[in-house]
Amino acid sequence: MQPGSELTASRLLYNGIPFIYTADWFKYAIYENPSYDKIQQPKQSKTQPMRIKRTPSISRRGTAISQLFRKEAANCVSFNSLLSSSTATQHPGPQSDTIAVHYHGLQDFLISSDNSPRYYNHVSTTMGLPSSDLDEFYRFFRISGMGHCYGGPGAWQIGQRTIGAAGNPMNAQNNILLRMVEWVENGAAPETVTGTKFVNDTASLGVQFIRNHCKYPKRNVCADPVNQVDPSAWKCV
Repeated sequence: MQPGSELTASRLLYNGIPFIYTADWFKYAIYENPSYDKIQQPKQSKTQPMRIKRTPSISRRGTAISQLFRKEAANCVSFNSLLSSSTATQHPGPQSDTIAVHYHGLQDFLISSDNSPRYYNHVSTTMGLPSSDLDEFYRFFRISGMGHCYGGPGAWQIGQRTIGAAGNPMNAQNNILLRMVEWVENGAAPETVTGTKFVNDTASLGVQFIRNHCKYPKRNVCADPVNQVDPSAWKCV
Protein backbone atom coordinates (compact mmCIF):
# COMPACT_ATOMS: atom_id res chain seq x y z
CA MET A 1 0.00 0.00 0.00
CA GLN A 2 1.10 3.57 -0.54
CA PRO A 3 2.13 5.77 2.44
CA GLY A 4 -0.92 7.56 3.80
CA SER A 5 -3.40 4.83 2.93
CA GLU A 6 -2.98 3.34 6.40
CA LEU A 7 -4.94 6.23 7.90
CA THR A 8 -8.13 4.47 6.81
CA ALA A 9 -6.84 1.02 5.89
CA SER A 10 -5.88 0.37 9.52
CA ARG A 11 -9.57 -0.20 10.23
CA LEU A 12 -10.13 -2.39 7.20
CA LEU A 13 -6.98 -4.29 6.24
CA TYR A 14 -4.67 -4.23 9.24
CA ASN A 15 -7.05 -5.45 11.93
CA GLY A 16 -6.26 -9.17 11.95
CA ILE A 17 -9.51 -10.09 10.19
CA PRO A 18 -9.69 -11.21 6.54
CA PHE A 19 -10.97 -8.35 4.43
CA ILE A 20 -14.48 -9.15 3.20
CA TYR A 21 -13.74 -8.45 -0.49
CA THR A 22 -10.63 -10.61 -0.40
CA ALA A 23 -12.50 -13.42 1.34
CA ASP A 24 -15.27 -13.26 -1.27
CA TRP A 25 -12.67 -13.23 -4.07
CA PHE A 26 -11.23 -16.52 -2.83
CA LYS A 27 -14.70 -18.01 -2.32
CA TYR A 28 -16.30 -17.10 -5.62
CA ALA A 29 -13.50 -16.38 -8.11
CA ILE A 30 -10.52 -18.50 -7.04
CA TYR A 31 -12.01 -21.64 -5.50
CA GLU A 32 -15.60 -21.17 -6.70
CA ASN A 33 -16.70 -22.52 -3.34
CA PRO A 34 -19.05 -20.34 -1.23
CA SER A 35 -18.17 -22.48 1.84
CA TYR A 36 -14.45 -21.76 1.62
CA ASP A 37 -13.13 -20.32 4.89
CA LYS A 38 -9.52 -19.19 4.82
CA ILE A 39 -9.26 -19.14 8.61
CA GLN A 40 -10.23 -22.80 8.87
CA GLN A 41 -8.08 -24.03 5.98
CA PRO A 42 -4.90 -25.94 6.89
CA LYS A 43 -1.70 -24.19 5.97
CA GLN A 44 -0.16 -25.44 2.74
CA SER A 45 3.41 -26.61 2.71
CA LYS A 46 5.88 -24.46 0.84
CA THR A 47 6.20 -27.17 -1.80
CA GLN A 48 2.45 -27.66 -2.31
CA PRO A 49 1.08 -25.38 -5.04
CA MET A 50 -2.32 -23.75 -4.71
CA ARG A 51 -4.75 -25.46 -7.05
CA ILE A 52 -7.32 -23.20 -8.62
CA LYS A 53 -10.00 -23.77 -11.20
CA ARG A 54 -9.21 -22.07 -14.49
CA THR A 55 -11.54 -21.42 -17.39
CA PRO A 56 -10.47 -21.45 -21.05
CA SER A 57 -8.71 -18.27 -22.04
CA ILE A 58 -9.84 -15.82 -24.69
CA SER A 59 -6.89 -14.29 -26.49
CA ARG A 60 -8.31 -12.31 -29.41
CA ARG A 61 -7.97 -8.53 -29.18
CA GLY A 62 -11.11 -6.48 -28.88
CA THR A 63 -13.25 -9.36 -27.57
CA ALA A 64 -16.81 -8.28 -26.83
CA ILE A 65 -17.45 -7.65 -23.15
CA SER A 66 -20.18 -10.29 -23.14
CA GLN A 67 -17.55 -12.91 -23.93
CA LEU A 68 -15.68 -12.11 -20.73
CA PHE A 69 -18.49 -13.55 -18.65
CA ARG A 70 -20.19 -16.89 -18.29
CA LYS A 71 -23.59 -17.82 -16.94
CA GLU A 72 -23.73 -19.83 -13.73
CA ALA A 73 -26.56 -21.37 -11.76
CA ALA A 74 -29.58 -19.17 -11.06
CA ASN A 75 -28.54 -16.87 -13.91
CA CYS A 76 -25.66 -15.44 -11.89
CA VAL A 77 -22.84 -14.10 -14.04
CA SER A 78 -19.13 -14.44 -13.32
CA PHE A 79 -15.92 -13.54 -15.12
CA ASN A 80 -14.71 -15.83 -17.84
CA SER A 81 -10.95 -16.24 -18.32
CA LEU A 82 -10.26 -13.86 -15.46
CA LEU A 83 -7.29 -15.84 -14.22
CA SER A 84 -5.69 -16.29 -17.61
CA SER A 85 -2.33 -14.70 -18.33
CA SER A 86 -3.93 -13.30 -21.48
CA THR A 87 -6.40 -11.18 -19.52
CA ALA A 88 -4.74 -7.99 -20.77
CA THR A 89 -5.64 -8.89 -24.34
CA GLN A 90 -9.27 -8.24 -23.45
CA HIS A 91 -8.39 -4.56 -23.32
CA PRO A 92 -9.61 -2.41 -26.23
CA GLY A 93 -7.11 -2.59 -29.05
CA PRO A 94 -5.94 -0.11 -31.66
CA GLN A 95 -8.40 -1.60 -34.17
CA SER A 96 -11.30 -1.10 -31.78
CA ASP A 97 -13.56 1.92 -31.54
CA THR A 98 -13.37 1.73 -27.75
CA ILE A 99 -11.28 4.09 -25.64
CA ALA A 100 -10.44 3.84 -21.95
CA VAL A 101 -9.62 6.50 -19.37
CA HIS A 102 -8.27 4.90 -16.21
CA TYR A 103 -7.47 6.63 -12.91
CA HIS A 104 -6.36 5.46 -9.49
CA GLY A 105 -6.03 7.42 -6.26
CA LEU A 106 -2.52 7.18 -4.82
CA GLN A 107 -3.95 7.11 -1.28
CA ASP A 108 -6.39 4.30 -2.03
CA PHE A 109 -6.97 2.42 1.22
CA LEU A 110 -8.71 -0.62 -0.32
CA ILE A 111 -6.80 -1.47 -3.50
CA SER A 112 -3.11 -0.72 -3.71
CA SER A 113 -2.44 1.99 -6.26
CA ASP A 114 0.56 -0.07 -7.36
CA ASN A 115 -1.91 -2.46 -9.00
CA SER A 116 -2.89 -0.01 -11.74
CA PRO A 117 0.63 0.65 -13.07
CA ARG A 118 1.16 -3.10 -12.90
CA TYR A 119 -1.95 -3.63 -15.04
CA TYR A 120 -1.01 -0.86 -17.48
CA ASN A 121 2.47 -2.33 -17.93
CA HIS A 122 0.97 -5.79 -18.40
CA VAL A 123 -1.29 -4.45 -21.15
CA SER A 124 1.70 -2.78 -22.78
CA THR A 125 3.82 -5.94 -22.65
CA THR A 126 1.06 -8.31 -23.70
CA MET A 127 -0.07 -6.20 -26.65
CA GLY A 128 3.50 -5.27 -27.57
CA LEU A 129 2.67 -1.57 -27.57
CA PRO A 130 4.67 1.27 -25.98
CA SER A 131 2.88 4.11 -24.20
CA SER A 132 2.95 6.24 -27.33
CA ASP A 133 0.81 3.63 -29.10
CA LEU A 134 -1.42 2.87 -26.11
CA ASP A 135 -2.20 6.59 -25.99
CA GLU A 136 -4.38 6.10 -29.06
CA PHE A 137 -7.01 4.28 -27.02
CA TYR A 138 -5.91 3.89 -23.38
CA ARG A 139 -4.68 6.54 -20.92
CA PHE A 140 -4.03 6.11 -17.22
CA PHE A 141 -3.80 8.85 -14.57
CA ARG A 142 -2.50 8.61 -11.01
CA ILE A 143 -4.38 11.02 -8.75
CA SER A 144 -2.23 12.16 -5.84
CA GLY A 145 -3.96 12.33 -2.47
CA MET A 146 -7.13 10.59 -3.64
CA GLY A 147 -8.56 7.73 -1.60
CA HIS A 148 -10.67 4.88 -2.97
CA CYS A 149 -12.20 6.47 -6.10
CA TYR A 150 -12.79 9.78 -4.31
CA GLY A 151 -12.02 11.70 -1.14
CA GLY A 152 -8.69 12.34 0.54
CA PRO A 153 -6.34 15.29 1.16
CA GLY A 154 -5.39 15.74 -2.50
CA ALA A 155 -7.05 17.47 -5.45
CA TRP A 156 -9.39 14.54 -5.88
CA GLN A 157 -12.48 16.14 -7.39
CA ILE A 158 -12.20 15.34 -11.10
CA GLY A 159 -15.88 14.97 -11.98
CA GLN A 160 -16.29 11.35 -10.89
CA ARG A 161 -19.74 10.67 -9.47
CA THR A 162 -21.97 13.52 -8.31
CA ILE A 163 -19.87 14.07 -5.18
CA GLY A 164 -16.73 14.49 -7.27
CA ALA A 165 -18.30 16.97 -9.65
CA ALA A 166 -19.85 19.29 -7.07
CA GLY A 167 -18.48 22.80 -7.57
CA ASN A 168 -16.12 21.82 -10.38
CA PRO A 169 -16.16 23.64 -13.73
CA MET A 170 -18.24 21.69 -16.22
CA ASN A 171 -15.60 21.25 -18.88
CA ALA A 172 -13.54 18.36 -20.19
CA GLN A 173 -10.32 19.34 -18.40
CA ASN A 174 -11.96 19.33 -14.97
CA ASN A 175 -14.49 16.55 -15.48
CA ILE A 176 -13.29 13.05 -16.32
CA LEU A 177 -16.65 12.01 -17.78
CA LEU A 178 -16.84 15.03 -20.08
CA ARG A 179 -13.25 14.31 -21.11
CA MET A 180 -14.28 10.87 -22.32
CA VAL A 181 -17.08 12.43 -24.36
CA GLU A 182 -14.64 14.99 -25.78
CA TRP A 183 -12.16 12.26 -26.72
CA VAL A 184 -14.79 10.07 -28.41
CA GLU A 185 -16.63 12.84 -30.24
CA ASN A 186 -13.83 15.29 -31.03
CA GLY A 187 -10.63 13.27 -30.71
CA ALA A 188 -9.34 15.45 -27.86
CA ALA A 189 -7.49 12.96 -25.67
CA PRO A 190 -6.34 14.09 -22.20
CA GLU A 191 -2.70 14.88 -21.43
CA THR A 192 -3.52 15.79 -17.84
CA VAL A 193 -6.60 15.60 -15.62
CA THR A 194 -7.21 18.67 -13.46
CA GLY A 195 -8.34 18.02 -9.91
CA THR A 196 -9.69 20.42 -7.31
CA LYS A 197 -9.44 20.37 -3.53
CA PHE A 198 -12.07 22.48 -1.78
CA VAL A 199 -11.61 23.68 1.79
CA ASN A 200 -12.99 20.90 3.99
CA ASP A 201 -14.25 19.34 0.74
CA THR A 202 -16.99 21.98 0.67
CA ALA A 203 -17.33 23.98 -2.54
CA SER A 204 -19.00 26.91 -0.79
CA LEU A 205 -15.86 27.42 1.34
CA GLY A 206 -13.71 27.97 -1.74
CA VAL A 207 -10.83 26.28 -3.51
CA GLN A 208 -7.89 25.17 -1.38
CA PHE A 209 -5.70 24.18 -4.34
CA ILE A 210 -5.80 22.80 -7.89
CA ARG A 211 -3.48 20.25 -9.43
CA ASN A 212 -2.97 18.78 -12.90
CA HIS A 213 -2.58 15.03 -12.62
CA CYS A 214 -0.16 13.44 -15.07
CA LYS A 215 -0.65 10.76 -17.68
CA TYR A 216 1.26 7.58 -16.83
CA PRO A 217 4.16 6.83 -17.02
CA LYS A 218 4.88 10.46 -16.16
CA ARG A 219 4.47 11.60 -12.56
CA ASN A 220 3.98 14.85 -10.70
CA VAL A 221 7.10 16.51 -9.32
CA CYS A 222 7.03 19.74 -7.31
CA ALA A 223 9.37 22.23 -9.00
CA ASP A 224 8.47 25.15 -6.71
CA PRO A 225 7.86 24.00 -3.11
CA VAL A 226 7.33 27.56 -1.84
CA ASN A 227 4.27 27.89 -4.07
CA GLN A 228 3.20 24.26 -3.95
CA VAL A 229 -0.54 25.11 -4.00
CA ASP A 230 -0.11 26.76 -7.41
CA PRO A 231 -0.82 24.31 -10.26
CA SER A 232 2.21 25.65 -12.17
CA ALA A 233 4.49 24.57 -9.31
CA TRP A 234 4.06 20.95 -10.38
CA LYS A 235 5.53 19.40 -13.52
CA CYS A 236 4.90 16.10 -15.30
CA VAL A 237 8.22 14.31 -15.71
